[in-house]
Amino acid sequence: MSSGLGNYDATASATGYLYQCRLALFTGVRAIAETPNLELSIERFDDVAFEQGGEPIQLIQAKHHVSKKGTLTDASSDLWKTLRIWAERVAQDGEAPFSTSFVLMTTGAAPDGSAAGHLRARDRNEEKAHELLVTAATTSKSETNKKSYKAFLDLPQEARLSLLRAILVLDGSPNIIDVHEELSHELRHAVAKNHLPLFLERLEGWWFGTVIGALTGTGLAAIPLTAIEDKMDELRESFRRDSLPVDYADKAPPEAVIAELDKRPFVRQLRLIAVGAKRVELAIRDYYRAYEQRSRWAREDLLVDGEIESYERELVEAWEPRFEAAKDELEDGCSDAEKVQAGQKIFKWAETEADFPLRSVRQRFLTHGSFHMLANRHAVGWHPDHATHTPADANDA
Repeated sequence: MSSGLGNYDATASATGYLYQCRLALFTGVRAIAETPNLELSIERFDDVAFEQGGEPIQLIQAKHHVSKKGTLTDASSDLWKTLRIWAERVAQDGEAPFSTSFVLMTTGAAPDGSAAGHLRARDRNEEKAHELLVTAATTSKSETNKKSYKAFLDLPQEARLSLLRAILVLDGSPNIIDVHEELSHELRHAVAKNHLPLFLERLEGWWFGTVIGALTGTGLAAIPLTAIEDKMDELRESFRRDSLPVDYADKAPPEAVIAELDKRPFVRQLRLIAVGAKRVELAIRDYYRAYEQRSRWAREDLLVDGEIESYERELVEAWEPRFEAAKDELEDGCSDAEKVQAGQKIFKWAETEADFPLRSVRQRFLTHGSFHMLANRHAVGWHPDHATHTPADANDA
């Protein structure tokens, strides 16, 4: 059993990583207008880095503290951990301060008159910051900072000053919650105000997936800012009045859901006309996708009144003449095998030919899954006698 302190440490660490990811998206969105040719990486050269041609041009260290309680005093571990990383980089590449900017973003505060305070954008004094840092490094007894002090002091004085001239401290930066609000403000003109939370939710969902790909090696190590811009354009288009966002086109139902849906009337209808197991599996998948997508649209209030009812009426009215024509072709007293064959013919049309968009959404799963939702309520059917062979039950939905 983990102790309370251990749980807090794990939570703080996880929050820090999430903060890095969200901060990276925020800085990326802000940079698109001025430097769209750059790429963004996480945990590659630094916490966050802007790159060009595979080389970093800006390194960002992100320090997150709950309620912004951290402070960047001259002996701050946040400050010295960061300086150690950057000093070691300069030790390997003396030209780094002339081609790369070093940014420390922290939710904490740099006291006025401190070394970090002298490295803000305004009222900078790199020489005074250097003096304070050298004093701290030579007089402090901190074991935590010992290796950091050494890494900094091992640099020649001019190299230390060059590094400090390339450093920008952004204290009082937004925390993980605030940066979400800042991002929301940055994107306020992307879509209508009532759609902005949904737009941001989908953008962040895509971004976190993209970052995971970068960190695990299954995606690009450095993410082009143009990829963020393209995703924003795609989402913006999906929230136009005549559009709907599509979230479930590639989703597969969990095994437990498959087992539950396998008992539903729409599946019994398929088995009544001897549909093969693989096609039943595909039908369950389409039902799941259509049901979940339509439910999400409804929850997010993206549908206008009566829109789904009109769509379903269109499907039913397309099915009706085909169903009645198939029945008319059957002779009185025909065998059940002939009825099964007639049902298969109707279902094959719904399965392979039916194509009915909802607004601009033309997705196979939506049309076919919606037919299965109707079949689940017995509003449509495939076997000529489906109404009596698959009676309604408590699972109809």
